[in-house]
Amino acid sequence: MKEKKTLRNSLLVIITLLLLSLVTVNGVLAAEPQISAQAAVLIDRDTGAVLYGKNHLETRPPASTTKILTAILAIEKGNLSDVVVVSQRAALTGEARLNLVAGEKITLENLLYGALLKSGNDACVAIAEHIASSVEDFVSLMNLKAKSIGCTNSHFVNPHGLPAKNHYSTALDLAILAGYALDNPIFAKIVATPEYTVRWEESFRTRHINNTNRLLHIYPGATGVKTGTTNAAGQCLVSSASRDNRNLIAVVLKSQNRFGDSVKLLDYGFQEFRNLEVVQKGKISSIDYEGKKIKVKTGDNLIITLSRNQEVEISHELKIKDDLLKQPIAKDQLIGYINYYNQGEKIGQVPLLSLENVEISKVEKLIPGKFWRFLQGKFSLKGNY
Repeated sequence: MKEKKTLRNSLLVIITLLLLSLVTVNGVLAAEPQISAQAAVLIDRDTGAVLYGKNHLETRPPASTTKILTAILAIEKGNLSDVVVVSQRAALTGEARLNLVAGEKITLENLLYGALLKSGNDACVAIAEHIASSVEDFVSLMNLKAKSIGCTNSHFVNPHGLPAKNHYSTALDLAILAGYALDNPIFAKIVATPEYTVRWEESFRTRHINNTNRLLHIYPGATGVKTGTTNAAGQCLVSSASRDNRNLIAVVLKSQNRFGDSVKLLDYGFQEFRNLEVVQKGKISSIDYEGKKIKVKTGDNLIITLSRNQEVEISHELKIKDDLLKQPIAKDQLIGYINYYNQGEKIGQVPLLSLENVEISKVEKLIPGKFWRFLQGKFSLKGNY
């Protein structure tokens, strides 16, 4: 699953995450962007690598960036065509609003556009009451979901982000959340939409709304995600962009210029870093032992983020699960792992799976040093790329 893949890749590069922004470029330390935000982070969505961090583990009020979590939870648990009857509680929710009226009917899809583009707090309450038995129960689901995807320093008490005690997140958690949400095509489509016409059911009422994320208009490759503003949180923005097969997420919290800060971070990520695919999922090879040839395949991709012109010297180490090799092997069974290193530093681990069923008799051990012939000729990655 993409969720497991994202979390696993993030864990595999956790040691290098905080170091990447300090890697030298042609012997000169790459200048980090100067931004006004009190907290910020820039991550590579595909590898999880942190390219820039400023107080990114510090808990802060997330304002309406909270709605990222509300929306992805609603998308996963509801149906876009669901018809929602607006409650009095939803209709009376203040600040940014879609201007819902108690008793009206509107689809979940239209509420999601209202929440993510217009930042309607009333839409979020209507969503919460539809997905769960109450707003409070929905908030419990929010916190469970956040923790399940790796947002370990966050806690939510409402679905919209209006100021409340114990409602907080971090720049890094919001980046992780956005990366997870963007893997959902429905969410990705909504947050990339510059404008939309909201329509009500059993009514001629419509409302044209514009996305509050101005980066969609001013930044080439921008793909989302969500603004947020309160007095306590200041100007906040979770943004994403894609260029040259790379996907970045920037988060700025309590910024004096959230769009300008985000442009600086995204430019920095695209200009100063690059990705290298070390191995592809499904790469087929074989191992030989005891006169038997066993076809194997890699169980995941491994992509690493490097600074521009950083030297590369990839090596690998095979780790076999000896206990599994003393019995018949089933197709897609885990055989072991391949650890990958760049210049001696571990950069990731990829599972190795059997490509077929294999009957094995009297197999006691595997000797990788003698028989390993995996991906011949693929580990001469040296020099600058």
